[in-house]
Amino acid sequence: MPKLLPSPAYFATLPKTITSGAVILRDEHGRFLIEKPNYRDHWLLPGGSVDPGEDARQCARREVLEELGLDVEVGRLLAVNWVPARAAAGAPMGVHFVFDAGVIPAAELEERVVLQRSELDDWMLVADDQAHLLSPWGEQRTLRALAVLRGEAEPDLLSWQD
Repeated sequence: MPKLLPSPAYFATLPKTITSGAVILRDEHGRFLIEKPNYRDHWLLPGGSVDPGEDARQCARREVLEELGLDVEVGRLLAVNWVPARAAAGAPMGVHFVFDAGVIPAAELEERVVLQRSELDDWMLVADDQAHLLSPWGEQRTLRALAVLRGEAEPDLLSWQD
């Protein structure tokens, strides 16, 4: 006899989770690309929220194409960041994946990047010591992902607490 899935009513009782995919895209000097959205005070890694029917890797590739006009290969998983729900802010828990998008020379990025002006004001290449331009948890996950790229750490689940 086939097993039945739980009812939709049961699934409705489960907590909501926001999932996203982002990339570390580097130039030949080891700098990584960040973007300045027009709807936040801080910078972000290229990426965004997972749409229905896609996984985090597909999401990251789609978002880089939409936001920057770059069709990149999204490679290995570098970091997973779990952010607990913040009831006071009405924010559900989140699971955020960071992937390696390889290296594109700076001159090529300058030629090829086309910003999605409806969401982004700017982009730039930064060194590790400028990761503070991201949010505190964005900085944490980015520095961990960069350490994995350098072989100094293994991909692992990071938890963020305010």
